[in-house]
Parts: sequence; structure tokens; C-alpha cells
Amino acid sequence: AAPAAAPPRTPERALQEGQAALARRDFAAAEAAAREVIASRNAAQQVAAHILLGDALMGRRDHGNAALAYNEAFVRARTGPRAPEALVGLANALAALGNRREACDTLNDLRSQFPNLQGPQAQRAQEARQRAGCR
Repeated sequence: AAPAAAPPRTPERALQEGQAALARRDFAAAEAAAREVIASRNAAQQVAAHILLGDALMGRRDHGNAALAYNEAFVRARTGPRAPEALVGLANALAALGNRREACDTLNDLRSQFPNLQGPQAQRAQEARQRAGCR
């Protein structure tokens, strides 16, 4: 008898595997995992999937589509815990496209919407400001 097919992976499992792929710089596998979760329409994981997609596309230097993915993550969770991460990703993608003014505007929005950022999020935002040459 043929072995039973493996059950399809859950969105949570796909995100875990996508993050692992991202960590080993396998951007194609990370992108595929993110797109799988997005296609599943699992509402609870959409923001995480769009951020993973943005990260994978940045790794592939597809900055325009990365900006779209980060923006979609932000639109889906404007006040959620991952909103600052989405805005920093968007700013980095815009800066990579040469859109420094838009990147700095995004980082200024981040500062006004989330004035109490601390720890790694605050550090990433500051690094993005420096990369984009914001005042």
C-alpha cells in the first residue's frame, strides 16, 4: 500500500518553517511559506505572513513588492503589536528604492503613533532612520 500523504501544514507551522528558512537565507522557501499562509486566509496569521513575505522579498532585493507586503501588514493591524515592525520594514524598503522622503515620513509616523517604542523595535527604527538619512 502507498504511504498516506502527509497532512497539509498548518499556517502556524508554515510560518515557523518560513522563519527558519529566512534565518538560513533561503528567501525562496520563506516567500513560499508566507504566500501559503496568505492563501490560506487564516485571519490570525495574515499580519505575520505579510511581514515574513516582506522580509523574504527584501532578502531577494525585490524592494517594491516588499514595500507592498509590509504596507499590507500595517493596514491589517494599524494598532497591533506588529504594526511598528511593519512600518520599519516599509521604511527600509522605501529607502532601498531610493524614496528617502517617504521612508522618513513613514518613520516619523511610527514615532508619532508609537512614541513609547523600546528595546529591539526602537533600535530597528533608529537604524532605519540612519539608513534613510532622516533628520
